Amino acid sequence: MAKGIFIVIDGMDGSGKSEIVRLLQDYFSKNSKYRVLTTKEPTNGKYGKEVRSILENEKDPNINSEWMLELFIKDREEHLKKIIIPFLNKSNGHINIVISDRYYYSTIAFQATQGLDMKMLIEVNKEFLKPDVAFILDINPEVALERIKTRKKEKFEQIEFMDKLRDKYLELPRFLKDNIRIIDALRAKNEVFEDIRKEVDIALEE
Repeated sequence: MAKGIFIVIDGMDGSGKSEIVRLLQDYFSKNSKYRVLTTKEPTNGKYGKEVRSILENEKDPNINSEWMLELFIKDREEHLKKIIIPFLNKSNGHINIVISDRYYYSTIAFQATQGLDMKMLIEVNKEFLKPDVAFILDINPEVALERIKTRKKEKFEQIEFMDKLRDKYLELPRFLKDNIRIIDALRAKNEVFEDIRKEVDIALEE
């Protein structure tokens, strides 16, 4: 069993995940009793790079669902084995904290939106390490697209797909027994961060 605290920030692109990860890292780095690692999925490993290539080069969000699922699973196995679990298990006299930008919640939500069965997706991810707390940043797809309009669109960044994707994310607490918190990400980032910080502080006390 891994030691330390494992936190996941998840949600669709444009929800502010990367900014929240950065703010959490800054928050913990101010206290010498913590050691913090920030990471993300897909990773920069072999399988993660293949996922990124698909996201950048394909246009149809509804194709290659099974192949993407296989890549995400392999990438996650490597991510946990090489990065997350070793860091959590370090004996360094500190509380080790891993903050991941995306995890299996994305795989379940995205590939379910692509048409794969949600229960099957949960089943193939069930053996992976459960986070101590996971935050799903919920946002209106129109606002999310507006936030990311200056960069090149990826495969899944289409309004029809994102409308369905949002519904899948919001269904996750009903299907999973994980410690999931849905966070309203339409608010100012400092308000979003404060809500998450409070929840994380509670997780650290348990």
